Amino acid sequence: MPNAPRVRFNRDTSEFSGLLVIIVVGIVGVSSYFAQDHPYRWVALALLLALFGLDVHTMRSGWRQASASLAHGFLAAKTLIIATLMLLPPYNGIFIILFFVLAVEAPLLLSQRGWISWLLGLVLLSFLLLIVQSGWRSGLLQGMLYGAAFYFFASFALLTRRAQTAREESERLLAELQTAHRRLQAYADQVEELTIGAERHRLAREMHDGLAQTLGYLKMRTGQIARWVEAGQTDAAAGALRELAQTANDAYLDLRSAIDGLRLPAEAQSGVDLADRLRRLVAAFESQSGLVVELAIDSEPRLSAPAEAHLLRLVQESLANIRKHAAADRVLVTLTAADERFMLVIEDDGQGFDPGEDVPETRHGLRSMRERASLLGAELQVVSAPEEGTRVCIEWPAVVQPAPSDS
Repeated sequence: MPNAPRVRFNRDTSEFSGLLVIIVVGIVGVSSYFAQDHPYRWVALALLLALFGLDVHTMRSGWRQASASLAHGFLAAKTLIIATLMLLPPYNGIFIILFFVLAVEAPLLLSQRGWISWLLGLVLLSFLLLIVQSGWRSGLLQGMLYGAAFYFFASFALLTRRAQTAREESERLLAELQTAHRRLQAYADQVEELTIGAERHRLAREMHDGLAQTLGYLKMRTGQIARWVEAGQTDAAAGALRELAQTANDAYLDLRSAIDGLRLPAEAQSGVDLADRLRRLVAAFESQSGLVVELAIDSEPRLSAPAEAHLLRLVQESLANIRKHAAADRVLVTLTAADERFMLVIEDDGQGFDPGEDVPETRHGLRSMRERASLLGAELQVVSAPEEGTRVCIEWPAVVQPAPSDS
């Protein structure tokens, strides 16, 4: 706890104050006995030493944490000693000051009902002792004054205890909050490490499935073209070179698409809404592919930045598949909402493919798309047939909390 030494100091100071009152009142009271060479001087000194020893012992034993029965016993013993001092001839009135120590300690030891009852008993006892010492009239007057003073001191002690308890509770909560903050920071660091690892894995997978395979194909094809040139088969070499140029252009577009995908999470924090980002994505695709895309947005969902990034990457990968494989003339992208669910559809009129054929998912990026749909909490459906185009449907509930993974 940050301020535990200060709290301990406050407790020690409060406890030491009671001892200090006992010492000061005892010295003044006993000195009058010894000044008069009174026969009860040693009795008075013994009682004060007993009171002092009882207070020291109970303090060292942790009387603030004592049970109610022990607290009552502690207060009763001190009350008996102080009452005996007040009844000891020649009835030294200074000893009533020691009741103020009890008035302060009672609220610290007992429940509210207990210390109020104890305080009423203390006031009544003070009335009786003062009447014995000073007579009815003077005793009643002094009793009322002392009773009011006892209540004031007890109330002040209670307020002080409540303030100290509230401060200790605040410090405890602050310590717990700081601990929770440190744990959250550690979790955030772990999430960041996992996110970086997932992003590296995704990039490695995309480079292997795309760029690495393309480079391997280019290496093999250039060797073949070199042999054709050496053999004088220039027509075959020229056709292969044109094919390589198209392959290199496709690889360039794939690389541009991957770079644009890396920018998506950062753009998600820029305040640009989803509709505008879709329009930008479609415009970039039209510029790269030469195809015209019809974009229809009937309803715009409110998504977190990671969810938007996943959704836009799904659109981007779907459009990349159309560019590389579909040979389409028409592309349609629609975003609609119905029955508390959103639906994003990317469809084309291209050559399509047979989902029943044994085609590696990496050819169309389907594995990566299914992973992203899972992170988004969405359902991904791909419908296609030869010469009938392809329809990619992404459907998700209106409220979605995706996992903070690769974007």
